[in-house]
Amino acid sequence: MAKKNLKKYLKKYWLVLVFILVIFLRLPSLFEPFTYGDEGIYLALGQAARKGLVFYRDIHDNKPPMLYLLAGLAGDFSSYRLTAFFWSLATIFVFYQLSKLLFKKNLPAIITATTIFAFLTSIHTFEGNVANAENFMLLPTIAAFYLIAKKGFDKKTHLLKNAKIWLLAGILLGLATLFKVPAAFDFIAIGALLFIAFFKERKKNYTRYAVRYTLLLIGFFLPILLTLIYYTSQGALSQYLVAAFFQNLPYLSSWAGGQSQAGGFPLLIVLRVWVVALLIMLLFLFRKKISFRTQLIFAWFGFSWFAALLSSRPYPHYLIQVLPALSLSFGLLFVKGKGFLIEKAVPATLLVVFVATFYSFQFWSYPSLPYYFNFYQFALRGKSQQEYFNDFDGRANSIYQVADYLQVHTIPYERIFIWGNIPSIYPLARRLPTGRYTVAYHIIDFNGHNETIAELQELNPRYIIVDPQEKRPFPKFFLWLEQRYFLAKQIGDFQIFHRLL
Repeated sequence: MAKKNLKKYLKKYWLVLVFILVIFLRLPSLFEPFTYGDEGIYLALGQAARKGLVFYRDIHDNKPPMLYLLAGLAGDFSSYRLTAFFWSLATIFVFYQLSKLLFKKNLPAIITATTIFAFLTSIHTFEGNVANAENFMLLPTIAAFYLIAKKGFDKKTHLLKNAKIWLLAGILLGLATLFKVPAAFDFIAIGALLFIAFFKERKKNYTRYAVRYTLLLIGFFLPILLTLIYYTSQGALSQYLVAAFFQNLPYLSSWAGGQSQAGGFPLLIVLRVWVVALLIMLLFLFRKKISFRTQLIFAWFGFSWFAALLSSRPYPHYLIQVLPALSLSFGLLFVKGKGFLIEKAVPATLLVVFVATFYSFQFWSYPSLPYYFNFYQFALRGKSQQEYFNDFDGRANSIYQVADYLQVHTIPYERIFIWGNIPSIYPLARRLPTGRYTVAYHIIDFNGHNETIAELQELNPRYIIVDPQEKRPFPKFFLWLEQRYFLAKQIGDFQIFHRLL
């Protein structure tokens, strides 16, 4: 009797238990030191927007603007991490709705897919604790797939209502792309599904599919077009296009520079194009033997896999884009009926591809158990905050001390300059950078040396912080620093220089 009651209880409240698990997995992110480089850049740009600066024209990064707008709305690190925390819960709930839609009343399939997704997107291994673009773009992307899976292909739905679905799905995918450009490949995945569905129908309705494609395209480009209009009005169109889109091409391929070329592109990228093309060809050829949900999972996995590997960079948060399709595939283990043997082979196939990708591309590994042990040891007062911060970054406490020093010795609208890759100091100190660049590697990667020197000479900041760990040369800067500044203080490794006059 007790066993029966427990089973009934789990069946009714399993989703609540999943959310409790996620809360425990994500809770440490709210107490981490705010020293993660990418988050520092997002908050620095968000802070700049709150002070009236225009992205790309006045302050630079190489992503579309949604992430910086969200950081600007949050205002500070704590609020930004809290936003990411609740955003992740919303993402899991929408994924659950999609699982429920694809697997109908198959509760084991829904529970398995949702639990795996919630777990994988929350653990430290794939940087689920960091408020990166991938964690934010999943919500509009999954919502778009949910819409088209629910009513998008329904022949009985009223034409006008169906049109709204495709338009809204396009808008959601456009918004996802404004978080990070690789989300556009999820848009292409839906386009591929639409193509396969058209040829799967016996009596082809050319008008219906033409309208669907058109509205999907309009919806996708509408948010992007609005950003183009805005940055044109701000006199920043060329900087926006170059920074968020065009400049990313050499930047993304910079880690693949030593690879063999084929037609001017890295050979591995060309091979991955052929792999995805072959996958879509197989889905097309066997379209009548494979269910829609399996087609969706395969197409989504293929294009998101390609997008995650586009840059050849080994950052594990890139793989977050692949996790929705991979997680859904495990629900296929519980399906029955026509073609179920093929469907049961899908999760194993995709898992092998995913694991092989992780190790063959040598993605960086972030062990989860030490991460959680460190937090709960701190939470139970087994270690001090200083010791806790040092386990993340041996210089974390020094970063906070530098930020505190700058807050005391500068006024709110005064600008500072940091030569190094520690952008967190800007939002922690609530000060803006001198010039457009927040990190040294952007100055180097985007050839901003002359622009930076010109900005320094014009604004002549009182304080400059030098991180000796940045070893790449910038002779003009150091000559200028030597002539006009003196070392006022050293905190840890960081050298704080004060203007002579």
